[in-house]
Amino acid sequence: MWHILIGILLIIHGLITGMFLFYVKTPDKEDYFGWSRKSWLLDKFLKDKIVKIIGLAIWIIVILVFVTSGILILSKLEIWRTITIVASFVSLFAYLIFWTELKPKPMNFIAGPGVAIGNIIALLIVNWPLDTVLFA
Repeated sequence: MWHILIGILLIIHGLITGMFLFYVKTPDKEDYFGWSRKSWLLDKFLKDKIVKIIGLAIWIIVILVFVTSGILILSKLEIWRTITIVASFVSLFAYLIFWTELKPKPMNFIAGPGVAIGNIIALLIVNWPLDTVLFA
């Protein structure tokens, strides 16, 4: 039962990350919602088009890896843990290099890094949940 809940949550988390693939103008405002296609770090060294390609690739990887980890846990495959840890680190990396360019305010997206950090603590440090309990 728990593996179903965790699997669905991982898939949902991955799909929600998809909002960074779009840069949406909010109604009646000049503000935008999403990732602005810029990076506080990469813009110093790379052209705009390259930063955009790198960013889109990283966000797509985050989406695919979280969705994959959810599917793996639903399939009761123990590799889900490793894939989720990788997804969490890639997600944190993406938030790190694109944080200031999440619009309208980066703090609106704090749940993303919070989930990634929670995953890392639970899966890597505490080693919870145990697969023997999840898949019983």
